[in-house]
Amino acid sequence: MTITPSRQRNAVSEGMALGLIMCDRFTLSWDKVAIDLSFEGAWRSWQYRHRFSQVDTDIRHGSDGVRVMTRADERKHTFSFYWDTSGRDIAIYPRNVWSDGEVDVDQAAEWIDGGVPAEGWQELATDFLRRFKK
Repeated sequence: MTITPSRQRNAVSEGMALGLIMCDRFTLSWDKVAIDLSFEGAWRSWQYRHRFSQVDTDIRHGSDGVRVMTRADERKHTFSFYWDTSGRDIAIYPRNVWSDGEVDVDQAAEWIDGGVPAEGWQELATDFLRRFKK
């Protein structure tokens, strides 16, 4: 099944949130240049990027990494997580489905379009954090 461009964008943003949560990161320091470069570098080497051709195209055509990564804000139609970029830090919040505070990472990954396992999202986040170093 083909995933629409909008759903691809939301999937990558929500998947990145999942990966960071799996790395025990719920916030990131606001550093636009560092986030842009770190995300774009991690994206280029990520084994699942071909599943999200629209995001790949967006990045090649100049979309900045921070926008790609945090696109799934509270208003977007995502099931598990959303980003808040309104404060000094960028924060990830779970949706009400995880109101008990326990996130089933495999279930969350299953709900994200693209068929990437939880470990795949964690791989992207780990590479991002290695580059980000904050």
